[in-house]
Amino acid sequence: MQYAVEDLAQQAGVSTELLEWLSSEIPTGVGRLYEQRLHRKKHGGVREVFKPKQPFDTVSKNLYRSFTRTFSYAAPDHVHGFVRERSTITNAGQHLAKKCVLRMDLEDFFPSISSATIRALLQEQGYDGKVADFAVSLVTIGGKLPIGLSTSPLLSNLAFLSTDHSLADYAQSEGLSFTRYVDDLTFSGDVTDRHSADIAQILDEAGWSVNTRKTVFMRRGGPQYVTGLYVGESDGPRIPRKLKRKMRWISHIISQVGYDTYMAEFGGIEEEMRRRRLLGWACYIAAVEPDVGFPLLRKFDELVSEADDDYWHEQYLRDLH
Repeated sequence: MQYAVEDLAQQAGVSTELLEWLSSEIPTGVGRLYEQRLHRKKHGGVREVFKPKQPFDTVSKNLYRSFTRTFSYAAPDHVHGFVRERSTITNAGQHLAKKCVLRMDLEDFFPSISSATIRALLQEQGYDGKVADFAVSLVTIGGKLPIGLSTSPLLSNLAFLSTDHSLADYAQSEGLSFTRYVDDLTFSGDVTDRHSADIAQILDEAGWSVNTRKTVFMRRGGPQYVTGLYVGESDGPRIPRKLKRKMRWISHIISQVGYDTYMAEFGGIEEEMRRRRLLGWACYIAAVEPDVGFPLLRKFDELVSEADDDYWHEQYLRDLH
């Protein structure tokens, strides 16, 4: 199917006039249409993240929903990032109790996908000519795929599809298990240095760069972690012991001194963010290790909910005055 500008506007949920305005304003729209933030990476460098404002945010979300319905893309079985009903847990679950786990990371995954690449992908999906130009201008910033837009995850998976197939074919031919979670590539089995070199060559020939500082061989008997989960046992992924100890310690401290005191002494970030994060981590632990996570979740739900009641009561009284 070939799309017209009117079709793209309908997919974006706006008029053609607003679509054309956004298309022309986005290149210089920092501060008005989106915020630009720089986050320091753990191993050096910075990551550029964009947070869209209205009406750009709504347009981006509408386009994502439309692309999801209309694009001819089916995620390969080994892809676990940005795919419904797949997660870091399903990703890690493919590498349990293996002789060796090789983790490789792609360098600047999203920003390395150019506007020209996105234009070619959109043309394959039926966006051509002027429509393709409009679409590209709505899903890229500064000539590259940005981190933060709703459309970027799907487009990144689409951009990597041919390489996904090449890596999957290679892994199968070598008898290795392979998964990808966004820019995190994991191979397991009887992995050797030769495999690492072959994989790097496949990626290089496809135009992708490996972050060699993050290439890690994890052998049986030592720490084996995939997307943050321990995979050394055959019965399922495990939450790292350090995280479990930390969450139990937080639960103990809150039960002893109260949530307000904990926040004052150890909070460190916005109060509402801390509440959501505590419950979120407890939910995640419960999803991976129910026997550990559910008791934590019940405890945090009790302790934090009580604090929430007091917090919102104080906010109500403050607003009255």
